[in-house]
Amino acid sequence: MLIDARDPAVELTRETQVLIVGAGPVGLTLAEELADIVDVLLIESGGLEQDPKIDAINAGETIGANYPLEETRTRRLGGSLALWAGWIAPFDAHDFQQRAWVPNSGWPFGRETLEPYFAKSAHRLNLLDPSFDVRELARACEIPLPLDDGVVTPGVWRFGSPTWRFGEADRVRLTSSRGPTVLTHASVVDLRLQNNHDEIKDVAIRTLEGREGKVSADVVVLACGGLETARLLLNANRQKPAGLGNSSGLLGRFFMEHPHLTFESLLLQRPDLLPGTTERRCDGGGREFVINFGLAPEVQKAAQLLNGRAHIYRTPAMSYDELPKVGLFMEQAPNPASRITLSDQRDCLGLRRLILDWQLCELDWSTYRQTQEVFIEFFEQMRAGCRIGKQSAAVSRVAVLHSNHHLGTTRMSECCDEGVVNANCRVHDVENLYLIGGNVFPNVSWANPTFTVIAMTYRLADYLRSMLCNERNLQRQQRDARASGTSAARTESQAIPVSF
Repeated sequence: MLIDARDPAVELTRETQVLIVGAGPVGLTLAEELADIVDVLLIESGGLEQDPKIDAINAGETIGANYPLEETRTRRLGGSLALWAGWIAPFDAHDFQQRAWVPNSGWPFGRETLEPYFAKSAHRLNLLDPSFDVRELARACEIPLPLDDGVVTPGVWRFGSPTWRFGEADRVRLTSSRGPTVLTHASVVDLRLQNNHDEIKDVAIRTLEGREGKVSADVVVLACGGLETARLLLNANRQKPAGLGNSSGLLGRFFMEHPHLTFESLLLQRPDLLPGTTERRCDGGGREFVINFGLAPEVQKAAQLLNGRAHIYRTPAMSYDELPKVGLFMEQAPNPASRITLSDQRDCLGLRRLILDWQLCELDWSTYRQTQEVFIEFFEQMRAGCRIGKQSAAVSRVAVLHSNHHLGTTRMSECCDEGVVNANCRVHDVENLYLIGGNVFPNVSWANPTFTVIAMTYRLADYLRSMLCNERNLQRQQRDARASGTSAARTESQAIPVSF
């Protein structure tokens, strides 16, 4: 059911079992997965179309590297799907591991924990299968891969057909009899705790027109992206002065992107010698892809580098006659100085606006410089390019580009002192509050985050389904016991949800 919070006939004070805030790809996926077993209310700040008045809430201030806060996100059904270019790749296995040369790295689990959800994620993103085997794809298109000497290794991006946008199919699923209730044009303005401060009591919502209400839920999930999720939690400081989920003091810290930098000292002369790298190819089965190049994990470890992928590209402003460029799409190191804070300026809903201080550290720049040197040798060996001039660190620092990825600001950790959420995405010190999105990534690989985020969403859906079903079964047993005049003891299997 799709309802509009601006409609005076729509009641804004509600109760539900699961409240999901944010109807982007993550919120949509999670809501659809849970709606068949529990009542789900999915609320979205925007509507079906882009609205400049609503998007103006995204404005803020940047004090670090330049970053266009308003251009990189939008408030509407589908959220970031409206901006997504459709590039899909999974994280590498070693991206989940703690690396001694990368401070604050390491996930609470390995890639194998997410792999059972890769097939569903591929289907959701309109991929025919979850395979990212570049050699298999290259063979199918009779593309000879360049040398793989244990230093430079080929990789691949894939593309769904069509690219997932919020459309009629999504609307049909949302409005089906088994779908969630979707409340549009409703923005969260506060999260209020119970008196004991260990769980959410209700969530205050407001429209631009001034209509207000509050939603009570057994489970609250914020799926608002890496900027807005942190901003909401920092603003919710009436009962917790530092903000909700900030007992570690790390809420809003570790903002990461996937910086993109052109190799300034490399001139590409013969892109034709590297087929499948400048234009998308499609194998006989309809799988569309483009080839990139990375450094082997052993090389990264020996040289103490971050992960990255070199790729050949043309900017939208370049003509087809111009020689393409070679750039590095790279992992950013987890850096607590790269962070979100709040300003004294307030938006039209009364919330303090965000300040983004995007900071790259010396490990980021060292990775760029050393990786460029390796790829100059690689392209020269392939007779596809050559060195020009010398590296200029000053130019590199000005020329860094963003990728519209807002990551790491509510990081996942095993210990409550080292992050904001646990391995199941629950806020460490709020029992019924969950956060999902790239904002929970402890470190961010080189790969575009969408595939991994959707896999994590399916994993969270499984966890919540198990937990909610266990609670429902327990409540049923307790009712039966009361009716029969006996007591029902909670067994261990009933008390502890399945671990994922």
